[in-house]
Amino acid sequence: MAFLLSSFKFVRDAALGNSEALLAALVLWAFERFLDGRRDHALYLGFAAALLRPEAWPFFGLYGLWLWWREPELRWRVALFLAAIPVLWFGPEIWGSGEPLRASSRANNPNPGSAAFADHPGLEVARRFINATITPLVVGAAIAVAYAVWQFVTRRREQLTLVVAAAGLAWLLLVCGMTEGGYAGNQRYLIVTTAAICVLGGIGYGRVFEALIAVAARVVGSPRRALGVALGVALVCLVAATPIIKTRIDNGNTTLDSLRYEASLWHDLRGVVPAAGGKERLLQCGSVYSGPFQTQMIGWVLGIHGRDVTWNEIPPRTPPPGVVFRTRTIPRGPKVVAPSDGRYREVTHNRRWDVLTVPPAGSSRNGKSGCPGAAGAPTAPRGPGTPDLSSTALSG
Repeated sequence: MAFLLSSFKFVRDAALGNSEALLAALVLWAFERFLDGRRDHALYLGFAAALLRPEAWPFFGLYGLWLWWREPELRWRVALFLAAIPVLWFGPEIWGSGEPLRASSRANNPNPGSAAFADHPGLEVARRFINATITPLVVGAAIAVAYAVWQFVTRRREQLTLVVAAAGLAWLLLVCGMTEGGYAGNQRYLIVTTAAICVLGGIGYGRVFEALIAVAARVVGSPRRALGVALGVALVCLVAATPIIKTRIDNGNTTLDSLRYEASLWHDLRGVVPAAGGKERLLQCGSVYSGPFQTQMIGWVLGIHGRDVTWNEIPPRTPPPGVVFRTRTIPRGPKVVAPSDGRYREVTHNRRWDVLTVPPAGSSRNGKSGCPGAAGAPTAPRGPGTPDLSSTALSG
């Protein structure tokens, strides 16, 4: 568990409600249930995992075929779950957006900096994963795999360790292949590989500890003293790893700061909309534009569908009339969106957000309503320090 907490953005993804942390829990729980002899429980948990990420489908399908052969009494449940996956995956998309492959299309439109833009996207995914994995974990996993291979070749043991290693590698290769096909290849997609390597790391250091006890027992002769010696050596190694541990703690603080910033985006958005005149008036401006990661929160605050909020494309296209919500996705990053039309003018801003509009012709109504910024329509005053953008084109 400690290894998993140190992995790439695991805590951040869990705190944000992303599916990857839950996926890791479901996969590990399914494996535990299988080891405990409850193959039906593993089936249920695997089904839940398959509803979170499509990469789980091949693995769930293979497990279903294995159950069909080994557990005839589970066949009707296997058939039911295999049939339910496409219905539950594509059905809500058809109902909500009318596009069954909308999520796939979005994943095929990666953000700048994605591994998909590398010369060899699959290799780039693997390289980033290795670089994001702490060295002690890689060493522990390598020890576990090497020991398992030796035991399997000589004594036909440690098959389950090899299964964990093979599953983690297969998941990695699957994501690499999908990235070669144009998908984003985000590191969070590799959470099952991350979970597998964390398990292997724990096994590896467990084997090292067993070896320490065995060596110490030969030297001191007493099992109890041997255990004490092994614990002492482990403590020395832990102290030696203090710089790495400190780095991960510092990374945890950075993660918490990032989460606080992302929470402040939501808080300040709820304040900037009334300051700009309210959602009814803003919707009279026409199209609504934002950055790609703010569409859902803006849709929620304005009471419209997320698909009705156009995210900043490359190159940016924000044809007026409309309203633009600009913010920084990360604290020191550039502001998104950069309007493509110089007629956009700021109507209000706060700590995190700028609101800019190009009102449609005739949007004011007796000076009491209409798009903020329209002739005769009241607008909120700019906050202190807000630049006058009347003669400048806006950019990031």
